[in-house]
Amino acid sequence: DRIALALVVLFSIQALLNYAQTYLLSAVGERVVAGLRQELFGRLLVMPPGFFAERRTGELTSRLTTDIGLLQGVLSHQVAEFSRQILALVGGVILLTLMQPRLTLTALGVVPLVVGSALFFGRRLRRVTTSVQDKVADATAAAEEAFSQIRTVQSFVQEPAERQRYGDRIRESVRAALVRAQIRGVFFGVLTFSTFVGIVIVLWQGGLLVLEGQLTPGELVQFLLYTITIAAAIGALASFFSSYQEAVGAAQRVFEILETNPSITDPKLPVDLPAGTRGSVSFEGVSFRYSRDPDLPWTLEQIDLTCAPGEVVALVGPSGGGKTTLVSLLPRFWDPDRGRVLLDGIDIRSLRLADLRGAIGIVPQDPALFSGSVRENIAYARPGASLEEVESAARAAHAHEFIERLPAGYETLVGERGVKLSGGQRQRVAIARAILKDPRILILDEATSSLDTESERLIEDAMAKLLVGRTTLIIAHRLSTVRRADRLVVLDRGRIVEEGTHGELLELRGLYARLYQRQFREDEPAVEVIAGRD
Repeated sequence: DRIALALVVLFSIQALLNYAQTYLLSAVGERVVAGLRQELFGRLLVMPPGFFAERRTGELTSRLTTDIGLLQGVLSHQVAEFSRQILALVGGVILLTLMQPRLTLTALGVVPLVVGSALFFGRRLRRVTTSVQDKVADATAAAEEAFSQIRTVQSFVQEPAERQRYGDRIRESVRAALVRAQIRGVFFGVLTFSTFVGIVIVLWQGGLLVLEGQLTPGELVQFLLYTITIAAAIGALASFFSSYQEAVGAAQRVFEILETNPSITDPKLPVDLPAGTRGSVSFEGVSFRYSRDPDLPWTLEQIDLTCAPGEVVALVGPSGGGKTTLVSLLPRFWDPDRGRVLLDGIDIRSLRLADLRGAIGIVPQDPALFSGSVRENIAYARPGASLEEVESAARAAHAHEFIERLPAGYETLVGERGVKLSGGQRQRVAIARAILKDPRILILDEATSSLDTESERLIEDAMAKLLVGRTTLIIAHRLSTVRRADRLVVLDRGRIVEEGTHGELLELRGLYARLYQRQFREDEPAVEVIAGRD
């Protein structure tokens, strides 16, 4: 009875220790993985737009999910099993050595073969796993692209083509995964063969020792049982090693991002942006190209432009002339290859990014809304803004009326990328967001391109009030909407070719005059966005 009770207590303690070991190691692994995910996501957030232009969203998402998922499996689950098997292996070898040192050396003779095969196949597993993860990322990117463009896919009846494209990516990932499975299969086959060879040798050598009277049959059976226990531990460790190598392959893709330094960062010794920023903007000898190839033409070349505080400057010209690229240099989405950009006489590269971008409000051509509520999207500019402040900004943008008609008002969810709102509604929400931010400098990139005539009438007064006292850069192809700006700057092929007021440029009878006359003939007169400017 005492022996039975002692065994129950012993096994209970073992169970508790196993629980503690599994939980603690898993908790540490989960926290490490969570920290790694946050670190990777944080690193991606500070990458400039050029980084994302060269990579697909689905590929980056795959690194956050699939790649780190492989690491999670090893760190959270298999580390505990690894530690248990190490203890079993070490303990078994010690017991065997105490029982029969000579036979133990015989049993361990297969270890070099096991270690050698592990190293040989491990390197190949790592490379193949990286390839598998790349193929999975390609499939994820294809799916993400199809979902994000679902209206285009369906309107052109391209569902079969997208299914085929995704299927091709999946088949490529399966082929790579099968290569990995073959390597794993050969590895475990070699491991199994080595283990059984070791057991057979132990049985043969042990039988000779029994015949010589150096070992009893019972001791041989006991030795074989311990040997099988060690073999099982070696098999489990080999499985862990295989998973570890696969995790290393995934980790390489993760650390490729973590070790990539963003090309646009805060300066080491930043200059404080004065509280009373006037909003003077200057481009001095600015040249820029997206490609690093020096043989390709400049996207912008020798741009010299100064915007006085509170001045409204319209950038016009043919598509591809460099208008959007020019204003993208101001918030440092890109840095010029030559020249510099100044804010109140300070080189913007000497300012903290948060200070610089905090002084700039942007209403893009295609407003970017998040999948939260209307209120959350407007308050994105100032997360702590009250409902009253949000409503005030919405009223100024003439968005309050349509928001109130939504099912849940300001708490209505707009869907991913704002798909539940019309183009004009999304643009008015974006304008309200810019109003709430109350920036010193405004960038309006085709800010009314999605509004009908009535909507333009509604926001004309709001925009005029918003622009007062703010330095504003407006990009528009609809020339009638900017003809009352303080100054128009005409860009063509990356150069400033004309500059002046609407009337002055018409008198020049140059590029602007030709563009204006062409649009005036083709379109009905559009409502002017900017009022109160003579």
